[in-house]
Amino acid sequence: MALKVLIVDDEPIARKILREELDAIGGVKIVGEAGDGLGALELIARHTPDLVLLDLQMPGIGGLEVVRQLQSGEHMPAVVIVTAFDRFAIQALDAGAIDYLLKPVAQERLAAAVERARRMSGKQAFENIAALQAIPD
Repeated sequence: MALKVLIVDDEPIARKILREELDAIGGVKIVGEAGDGLGALELIARHTPDLVLLDLQMPGIGGLEVVRQLQSGEHMPAVVIVTAFDRFAIQALDAGAIDYLLKPVAQERLAAAVERARRMSGKQAFENIAALQAIPD
């Protein structure tokens, strides 16, 4: 069964590149694309993707806010942040992202993130983070 993927980025060229890279990986079905956070939330509710490739800085609702809103929703896909900014990695991983890829994305890193998503659902990622946060320093 193919992994259902949603691509979210406000730059059309970035979405096109990710689409082409995913086509090369195989075993992936792109169920939609969104150019902003609100569109992402709507498409996630409609298509229940297994994986969301999510940009951080977008008009309206940014990627971190999308992840936070997904935490309280019915469907939590695995989320991989795809951004040009390395300074948000800790926040993204703390929020529940399973990986953090810097643009331009290397094919090998994208393939590894897709494979990680195949093994781990988004809810599992949040449970893992909650367990880690419960461990005293």
